[in-house]
Amino acid sequence: MQKILAVTLLISSQILWAQGPGIQRQVRSSENDADRRLAEQAFEQWASQPEAAREAAARRETEFKFREFCDKAQRFVTLWKKLTEDMDSQRTFNVKLAKQVSKAFHDMEKSDGWPAGRSK
Repeated sequence: MQKILAVTLLISSQILWAQGPGIQRQVRSSENDADRRLAEQAFEQWASQPEAAREAAARRETEFKFREFCDKAQRFVTLWKKLTEDMDSQRTFNVKLAKQVSKAFHDMEKSDGWPAGRSK
């Protein structure tokens, strides 16, 4: 009976030890190390690029943000036009469409191309 109890305690203590917080800390620290290494590698790659390549990458990013803002503005204008046409033709206020217009405006307002609130 004592041997069975000793073996059971030995097995259960190993299972409990494996589930302890020390293992999780090791996993987290290895994830942090991996993230840090990736960030260092990205910075080294960026720093070793010639100036023209960095400027081209910045230009592409700016163009992407501008296109994204234009798409959001176009969506807002389209929905606004649809809302006004709906109000003129039916003489009623479409609440669902008004919510879509409001959401489109707020999406446009939150984007990088929005001029308000920018420091000069």
